[in-house]
Amino acid sequence: MIAKRRLKKDGQVDLITQDAYEYRGILTNNFETDVVALVHFYNQRGRMERQFDILKNDFGWNSMPFSTLNKNLVFLYFTAICRNIYNKVIDYFSQKVKTLKPCFRLKKFLFRFIIRPAKWVRQGRQLKLRIYSIDRSYP
Repeated sequence: MIAKRRLKKDGQVDLITQDAYEYRGILTNNFETDVVALVHFYNQRGRMERQFDILKNDFGWNSMPFSTLNKNLVFLYFTAICRNIYNKVIDYFSQKVKTLKPCFRLKKFLFRFIIRPAKWVRQGRQLKLRIYSIDRSYP
């Protein structure tokens, strides 16, 4: 067992442990490899699990749309390419717009950046589109 204790950045005390530390642990049966290499290996494995989680939940890998393997393989490749394009787009726009962060998932990006609530309002015998936003107002 490998255990790691790190002081929390905000310094908030935990209700159960009554201290301001963050604990992480790794259970392994590999006794030959040193601790630093094992932690590095499991961190890489966790990053890959995170990538599969994003592909499953944001890009439709959770259920395959076709009944044949060849069509599903093309679908998987195409959505993986779409994910790479999305990463480049969000990296570019996060440098231009301060409310957008490069770590935003697809749903959060859509609701914060693309989809905006609006309604048509009649003012002075004219119809005007009023767009609502938290961070900035649109004319």
